[in-house]
Amino acid sequence: MLNFGPSATHGQFELVVRTAQGSVQTLALSAADANAASALAARDGLQVLTCTARGKTETRPGGHQSAARLGIDVANFSYELASLMMAGLSVMEALRTLAAKEVHTQARAALLDIVKGVGEGLPLSAAMQRPPGRYPPLLVATVSASEQTGDLSAALRRYAEHQMMVKALRDKVVGATVYPVLLLTMGCLVVMFLMTVVIPKFAVLIESTRHELPWSSQLLMTWGRFAAAHAWQIGVVGILGLAALLVTGRQVLRSGARATWLEKIPFVGPTMRQFRHAQLYRTTGMLVRGGIAVPKALELGASLLGDADRLRLNRAIELIHEGRSLSHSLEIAQLADPVATSMLAVAERTGALADILERIAEFHESRLKRSVEITSRLFEPILMILIGLVVGGIVVMMYLPIFDLASSLQ
Repeated sequence: MLNFGPSATHGQFELVVRTAQGSVQTLALSAADANAASALAARDGLQVLTCTARGKTETRPGGHQSAARLGIDVANFSYELASLMMAGLSVMEALRTLAAKEVHTQARAALLDIVKGVGEGLPLSAAMQRPPGRYPPLLVATVSASEQTGDLSAALRRYAEHQMMVKALRDKVVGATVYPVLLLTMGCLVVMFLMTVVIPKFAVLIESTRHELPWSSQLLMTWGRFAAAHAWQIGVVGILGLAALLVTGRQVLRSGARATWLEKIPFVGPTMRQFRHAQLYRTTGMLVRGGIAVPKALELGASLLGDADRLRLNRAIELIHEGRSLSHSLEIAQLADPVATSMLAVAERTGALADILERIAEFHESRLKRSVEITSRLFEPILMILIGLVVGGIVVMMYLPIFDLASSLQ
C-alpha cells in the first residue's frame, strides 16, 4: 500500500485506483474530504475506482467480518468460481450463481457485494476488497495478478488446490496430536480422581486401624487428609486450571499456533517451524506462478511464519531489493537449508522458479510427515509409560498398608 503521508488536520482515505499500465493498487491519502483525495490521485494520472474514509473501513481489529466468519469456505468458493468460469459463464454470472445457491444470509450478502462492485466497473480483485480484510490477501493478490495475465479461472483453481494441500498437511499434523492429547487428558483425569476421591476415603479407613505405615504411604495419607479437609478449594483450583488450559488452547488456535513458548517445546517447535516453511515455499511458488514478483510473494507469505522467522524473512526481502539472489538471501536469513539453496540456485539459472519452489515445499512436507510419524511413535509409548507409572505408583502406595495389615493379622 502506498502512503502519501499523514496530516494532523486532514482525514485518511483509502482509494482503489488503476494505473496507466492497467494494474490496480490501493493508496492511503490524507485529504480534507473524499473529493480532494480523488482529485489528488487523479492529478498523478491515476483512475480512481473507489474512495472511502479509512476510519469507516478498517476491519482488523474493527468491524467487518472475515469470509470464514460469514460462512464462506474460501477454498471451495475459489474452486466453484473457477469451475463455473471454465464452463463458459462470465464473472458476474458465476458470482450470481454462487450467491443464489448460498443458504447463509450473510454469506449470500457478501457475494452480492462482490457482484455489485463488479457491476460498477471494478475489477474482481478491487470488488473483493470492499470492505478490506474480508478475503485473504493471498486470494486478492492472486486474482489481481491474474487480471493482468487473463487466466483468472486457472489462478482461482491454483489457489483452491493450494489451500486444499495446506489443509491436508495441517490435518495430518493435527491428527497426529489427537491421540496423545486424549491419552494425556484421560490419564490426568484418572490421577485427579484417585487423588481427590479415592485416597481421602482410603486414608480414613487406614487411620482407623492405628497401624504403622511405610513413609510413602504416610505421605499419600497426608495428602488424603489434606484433600478431605480442603475439598472445595481443590475443586476451585482444578476448575480454574481447566479454564486456563481451555483459554490457552483457544488462543493457540486463534493465533495459528504462533505462540512463542510453543516453539521452545522439544519436537513440537522444530515440527511447527518445518510446517511453516513448507507453507511459505508452496505459497510463494503459487504466487510466482501467477505472475507476482518474488519480493511481493514473500511479503504475502510472511504471515505464515512465526515471529522470529518473519524477521528473518524481512531481512531476506531487503537483501533481494539490494540485488542479492533469492537463494543467497534466504540462505543468509536462515530460511533455506543446503538442499533448498542448491535447488533455488538451479531455478535462478533455468528460470523455473515456481516449479522449484513447489518441489522444495514437497521436500519439506515429506520430511515433516516423517518427523510427525517418528515423533508420534516415540511420544505415545513414552506418555503411556509415564501415566502407567504414576497411576501404578499411587495404587501400590495405597495397597502397601493393606499388605502390612494382612501380615500383622497372620
